[in-house]
Amino acid sequence: MNLIERYRLNRQSFQLLGRSLNQDQENCVVAATPEWTIRDVFAHMAGVADDVLSGRLEGVATDPWTAVQVEARQGNSLSELVTEWESTAPLLEELLMPMADQVDPRLVIDLWSHEQDVRGTSGTPGGDHGETLDWIVEVVVSGWTTRLERSDLDPLRIEVMASSDESSDQRAKALPTTSEGLLRIAPYEVARVAVGRRSIQQIMRYDWQGVRNPLEYVDLLVAFTPATHDIVDA
Repeated sequence: MNLIERYRLNRQSFQLLGRSLNQDQENCVVAATPEWTIRDVFAHMAGVADDVLSGRLEGVATDPWTAVQVEARQGNSLSELVTEWESTAPLLEELLMPMADQVDPRLVIDLWSHEQDVRGTSGTPGGDHGETLDWIVEVVVSGWTTRLERSDLDPLRIEVMASSDESSDQRAKALPTTSEGLLRIAPYEVARVAVGRRSIQQIMRYDWQGVRNPLEYVDLLVAFTPATHDIVDA
């Protein structure tokens, strides 16, 4: 499965979730992005597809870029936003398919992350296992490896714990194996902490072994900034 096929699979899942939510839910503030409601998250997703198709890429992925997407759709209902996204997403996928291997993985990671945000806020479980999560873990751990090798931090081995239906040999992944320090972390937590969906307090509660000061590794694990409060998903 290439990245655009992965985007299609996950945006269809997210759109189905959007169709299942009621008006009270669409106006709920999202814990992971407290400046947005669930409706605003879908405005962002529809806006991403529209902006890429229209070539509006100046400041791509920055807060001002996403803020314009949400502001431009303030008068639209959740149903209208999902309909817009359903109409533009196939065109986006057609545009990007020939260059699927060159597309930034963040296109899918952002989509999956926001779906988990909405699931957590609406109390709708899903997404805590599966092939897309496995792929995100591979991407994230690879990034951690690179950043650790370029840092002055003490060596750290990161063990991604096995899910319930897989052996530890299938899911064990590690950064340099000669390290004294160890972090054991669940696959879902890898994907959530990497995009700032866990607080420093939650990060400190991970299974750190032989690490003098886990706080030193926060910038390694988190691509943006940690959440300002604990985030509990569905």
